[in-house]
Amino acid sequence: MTPNIEQVRATVADGLEARDIGDAAWRRDIREGRRDDTPFMIGALIWSQVQALAPAE
Repeated sequence: MTPNIEQVRATVADGLEARDIGDAAWRRDIREGRRDDTPFMIGALIWSQVQALAPAE
């Protein structure tokens, strides 16, 4: 199952918060879709698509 964009955004923001990366406003922007062009989001979106295309084990 491919995670939806809201799940990816939340996961990225949660991970950044857990690692104390960025400030709260920036992480909120990620959560709300205003920062989909950050390297964190681009990487997470690519990873989620690769996982969706991988053969089931």
